[in-house]
Amino acid sequence: MDHAYLLTAVLPVIAAVLCTTLYSLWLKQREHRHVLNWSLAYACAVLGSAISLARLVIENAAPFSLVANAFLVGVAFFAARGALLLHGGRTADRITLPILLATILAGILFGFVSPSVFWRGTTASIGAAAIFLIAAKAIRQNPDRDRIDRLTGLVFVLTAATLVARPALAFVLEGPIASEAEVTSAFWGVSFRIFAMLSWCAMAVLFLLRATTDLMAEATAQSLTDPLTGIGNRRGFFAAAEAALATTGREAPATLLLCDIDAFKQVNDSHGHATGDLVIKELANVLSEATEGGGAILGRLGGEEFVVLLPGTPLEPAGAMAETIRTDFARRSRGIRPLQGPVTVSIGVAETTREDGIEAVIERADAALYRAKRKGRDRVEIAGSTGSAPPSPPRGTSHTRRHRRAFTAPGPRTRTRS
Repeated sequence: MDHAYLLTAVLPVIAAVLCTTLYSLWLKQREHRHVLNWSLAYACAVLGSAISLARLVIENAAPFSLVANAFLVGVAFFAARGALLLHGGRTADRITLPILLATILAGILFGFVSPSVFWRGTTASIGAAAIFLIAAKAIRQNPDRDRIDRLTGLVFVLTAATLVARPALAFVLEGPIASEAEVTSAFWGVSFRIFAMLSWCAMAVLFLLRATTDLMAEATAQSLTDPLTGIGNRRGFFAAAEAALATTGREAPATLLLCDIDAFKQVNDSHGHATGDLVIKELANVLSEATEGGGAILGRLGGEEFVVLLPGTPLEPAGAMAETIRTDFARRSRGIRPLQGPVTVSIGVAETTREDGIEAVIERADAALYRAKRKGRDRVEIAGSTGSAPPSPPRGTSHTRRHRRAFTAPGPRTRTRS
């Protein structure tokens, strides 16, 4: 088999593999419509390159070439559409769809009205190039683009340039193509197949990198996020807090708020866990709103216990914020049904020192929180800068020792306060 025919036969196989791979990735993240569009781009590549095989066995292949060209421009349409969804949040169908339709109409014109293999292929190449450039512009305008995105934009630009240059070069080397029979073995056809193979593979590598990188990032974020409240879980809080203290904790004070919902077990026992979940989510909402825009790091440490780290915030304003959180939560919890009255929260507040790690400041905040519980709950207690030992717990308990173990052990927390 001649090398030109071999290229023609191989292209649909390559496109089918790429289409299947991208579609499988989309099945794992169905909210990512851009991945589905990239899969559709390679579905068009499969159909377009497969229909091109008609030139090998059919004498009058002009209708098949027209349909193949339409699908091959569809590769550009869906590849660009996916990039536009990713980088702009919406498609540019009002611009790209008319370009696609115009190339199809041009194909009909140069296929049946004024037959010309050269101009039919050239207009399709120009239409596809224009669509790729629209997507490249959207990528360039996205301030959040990374290296993968920049490389994708570069491949789109190079693909557009090659699409425009190839017909001109073919015309210079061989002159106009006179018939369909010449296409497969001529430079016109061979150069397109080599270019398509390289371009499709380059785009597929970048599309797959983008999809898998995003999938891994989402999995990492989910492992650091509490599913009920949407804020950081214990692991997520410690990772963010330790990083924040490492960069700013030595230059400016940071303050930590340790919050524990009062009598939470009674809420669950009397009204059920669904109501308890509403109470937990309400406190998370109060904390998020109170600290919005201030660079605070929030976390749910387990059960009804929450923590807030306020980098660059001295003790006095942090204490005032804690009072606001306490009163707002009591007020807003009154609206939770079927509760009969307010649910309260006790808060311990501690400021970091230059020598502190995250565990040390949590221990001091925990001591202050314990005092708040002992003094009647629904209180804010502030720890001294060097901390103080908590009052002796009731006989049979070891509050501080269990607390330290709960923060350092990898397993879930089990201690509860009332």
